[in-house]
Amino acid sequence: MDVSLKRAFWVIKFAFLTLFVATFFTVKLALAGHTPTIDSNYYEKGLKYEQSILSQRKMIENGYGFQADWIQNPKLLQSGKQELELEFKHGQEKIKGAQIKVLLDKTATEKFNETISLKEIIPGKYQGTLSIPFPGEWRVSVSAKIPEGTLEKTVSVKVIH
Repeated sequence: MDVSLKRAFWVIKFAFLTLFVATFFTVKLALAGHTPTIDSNYYEKGLKYEQSILSQRKMIENGYGFQADWIQNPKLLQSGKQELELEFKHGQEKIKGAQIKVLLDKTATEKFNETISLKEIIPGKYQGTLSIPFPGEWRVSVSAKIPEGTLEKTVSVKVIH
């Protein structure tokens, strides 16, 4: 066999070995960064979707709502830690004893999602500390649960600084 032919075979072998190693590390990297479905009980939520829409509509028609500066003007939210205050009302009456949660959601990944519970500081007024890690597009969802039902509101936020 000619020397140049031997060299060609060695180059081909080396190229396939390099390709195999690169593929292995690519698959390893892809599996290491894998994130599961964002909501583990998405199927159950889907089954209850119509029921939750009707419950939400009923709560709004009955006059339930949130009042907070950061909901009316989402530009007030900035990166870093900040205190959130919120009033949960039925008409003009403040609702006491509600379970209120705020979910910070980065839509592209679940890595930065954060859920906080707001504590009732005075009857009908709730407060908690939210930390937005960095500027960008975020979704903030507020959920209030009372015996009459659950009210949810979501606002999209573009945090600049």
